[in-house]
Amino acid sequence: MMDTRFFGLLHLSDGEKSAMNLSTKTFSEQVSIYINNAIVLSKTLALQGKKFTLLTNNKKLVDSYPLVQQRKNSPDALDILEIPFMTSVPSGIKFYSAHFKFDALRYLASLSNCYSVFCDLDVVCINKFPQCLQHLVEAGIPISYDISDQVIPAYGHDVIIRDLTTIGKIKSEGRWSGGEFLAGTAAFFHSLVMEIDRLYGNYITNVETLHHVGDEAVTSAAIESLRRSGLYIADAGTLGIIGRYWSIRVLHPQKSFAYYKSCFLLHLPSDKKLISDIAEQDFDQLTSFLGLYRKKMRAISMMNLRRLALAVAQSLKLR
Repeated sequence: MMDTRFFGLLHLSDGEKSAMNLSTKTFSEQVSIYINNAIVLSKTLALQGKKFTLLTNNKKLVDSYPLVQQRKNSPDALDILEIPFMTSVPSGIKFYSAHFKFDALRYLASLSNCYSVFCDLDVVCINKFPQCLQHLVEAGIPISYDISDQVIPAYGHDVIIRDLTTIGKIKSEGRWSGGEFLAGTAAFFHSLVMEIDRLYGNYITNVETLHHVGDEAVTSAAIESLRRSGLYIADAGTLGIIGRYWSIRVLHPQKSFAYYKSCFLLHLPSDKKLISDIAEQDFDQLTSFLGLYRKKMRAISMMNLRRLALAVAQSLKLR
């Protein structure tokens, strides 16, 4: 049976626009939050007996951060691997480091006898390894995460179709894949990277006209191309393998948190700082993480309500 391994990416480049859904004052603070997120992902996966490896372009810098140092000799120490990066990314582009995800996928294409799962760092494991995922692993079937139901209501289907048609040079159906989850064998990642390499020039040429800048646009076009060639790619979202939950106001209809907490993996793109805070606390069960998360969310909600009440009171005084 193939080994199932999990991977994430932390590409470091001070001075570039790399942070996604995250506001920080310094580059060091940004790096610290992403590293702490990786530690939480690694630990929650380890609770299910799954190995996580953080891919980076600067292992020395990642190793130097306090929480990594503290855990260096512990059973749940963060596994860090430096790999080569060769994607040509224009300086100054939004979400600069996200584009190097293509090199991470290139690395996964080199791993034999391994079923690789690539996750964003603001993902946490909150449930047991699902049987459906085990069956997909055993069959060597690739998986992506279709988030069309989030993207289309927010931006419009015509916009998505236009962008993917521009990148893919085909009349697209307008289906969007999130970048937070991709899984498959080396053969799948090899095919995917070949398509990405073929389409990347179209993306760079037209990047100023696209609604989205980053890896998702190119990956979505590449996955559509592979599907049209006859490759079956399962959807992680409908199978409950992963769910993307926003704790802030969104532009799409969102299921309740009760639905997402039944997923194997939970993506929390607006909660990187919150996850980072949890990294510094001890939890030895998946339920412990969820308890800490809900506690912090309640505290934030109460703080926001107090701020709103103060703002309303101040407004009434000024009238």
